[in-house]
Amino acid sequence: MSDDRSLIGTGSSAEVWAIDDDRVLKLYHAHANAIPVALEEAAARAAHALGLKVALPLGRVEEGGRLGIMFERIYGPTMLAQMVRDPGRMWTLVRSLALYQARLHRDAPAWPSTTIPKVHTVLAHRIGLSAASARAKAKALARLDSLSTGDRLCHGDLHPDNMLIASSGPVAIDWSKAMIGDPAADAARTALLIRYGASGAKGGAWVWRLGAAMSAGWYLFCYCRASGMAVRSIRDWRLPVAVAWYRGQPELNRSGIAAWIEREAAR
Repeated sequence: MSDDRSLIGTGSSAEVWAIDDDRVLKLYHAHANAIPVALEEAAARAAHALGLKVALPLGRVEEGGRLGIMFERIYGPTMLAQMVRDPGRMWTLVRSLALYQARLHRDAPAWPSTTIPKVHTVLAHRIGLSAASARAKAKALARLDSLSTGDRLCHGDLHPDNMLIASSGPVAIDWSKAMIGDPAADAARTALLIRYGASGAKGGAWVWRLGAAMSAGWYLFCYCRASGMAVRSIRDWRLPVAVAWYRGQPELNRSGIAAWIEREAAR
């Protein structure tokens, strides 16, 4: 591996290194096992097969006992960075995120994958680990049991900091939380991330927080119009998705999401 590589990004699960003009290496932290690595590679390939713009995986690597994936290099800022730089483009950018996601959900993958887990399986496990109240967890599991399974590829963590604005259009990155299931679950997750998530934590909190509720509403409008899905279908998924997501993370709008969960569980 070249000594000229440079660190261009870091997160809770991995570092991203620029290797050369055409490749980047996503190198997972030492505690990561092979499961999320295989999941991300399989999901990114599945999205590419559906005609979506993604950073194409070029193969898995191991370096210093750490696992990683070599990806095609995509040039462009994150959607969040673009919003911070030019707040007037927020509505256009949110719409482009919704259109990308609607296209992702349009067709089922052409091949079954045992690597990508099911939405119901993942959410049931995460609800058990949630920091929400026992009442909210019980209500979330009951709601989950009543919802359809579905067969579409879901990104699982689609938000403005996981979208790159390339010259050819938006590109989704970080497919490590991908699932197969009802696309309404994926849309519910994105709407909640926009409303309560940490997208604004990296230098642009004032931009994102200012219009969080309006942005989430605009996202839902654009997604439903593009996909033909009824907003009621997405709202049915919000409680199980929110409870599964909530672990008391310090970067979240904790008082907002925790209060919302308890209000919803009391209905």
